[in-house]
Amino acid sequence: LENLENEFYKAVLGTSAVPAQNDAFTTVRGQIPAPAQEAVQLIQTHEQQHVDFIRAAIEGAGATAPNITADDFDFTGGNGSNDGPFAAATTDLDVLLLTTQAFEDTGVRAYKGQIPLLLDNSGNAAADAVLEAACRIETVEGRHASKIRRIRRQRTPGLTAIRHSGYVLGGGLDAAGVGGISLPAAAVAALTAVYAGEENTIQVVWNGTQELRIDTANLPNTDVIGDAARKLAAGQIAFDAPLTREQVITIVRDFIKDDPTRGLP
Repeated sequence: LENLENEFYKAVLGTSAVPAQNDAFTTVRGQIPAPAQEAVQLIQTHEQQHVDFIRAAIEGAGATAPNITADDFDFTGGNGSNDGPFAAATTDLDVLLLTTQAFEDTGVRAYKGQIPLLLDNSGNAAADAVLEAACRIETVEGRHASKIRRIRRQRTPGLTAIRHSGYVLGGGLDAAGVGGISLPAAAVAALTAVYAGEENTIQVVWNGTQELRIDTANLPNTDVIGDAARKLAAGQIAFDAPLTREQVITIVRDFIKDDPTRGLP
């Protein structure tokens, strides 16, 4: 996923090692305002750092990091056809920003789903360092997604499904904030999968003795938030919901060209 995001941004910026990937985004690249381009450049820098860290962590654990290149991706979601459901992201800035937002939100939820597997109570300093870094990367992905949402809202002030704050509100397609963007059915289904379950308000916390289930939409002493609808919204935006490994693979698999000999996707 980090490789996908990193190479996606390189192609958008025109810095991919694969000329065809750069060429594909030529039209939309000319539509990106300078401030937004600066934001995308910074996000790409972060994604490269994430890729480098994860590769080092994998190799540090004695495993072999996958050798994935820019040519392994189809950023239209067409599994190698380069004419998938997100093909409009190469020519339409609004679709590009929506696709970018979806990638980043998938990243946030993917990390949240896998971070518990990194917990190590043995006192292993290296393992603890990886855990801390993963938690930090999750928050960076969240800030990326928030920035893109704010850019989208500034472009389309009437798009109230996207909040000025940058938070995700609700779940499913509503949370994507599609607005008036026309999308093929496959893209709608993909976005629905990205945000499925984000409306959840039940959180599991550890109180030092046991796990507790807390409904963040019905906490005591929260009348200052407002009525039940406002409390529900607050409960939804307060936490990102995790995605399972299987859900993440389903979301990203068509952005990766099939290559069974290398185990892709």
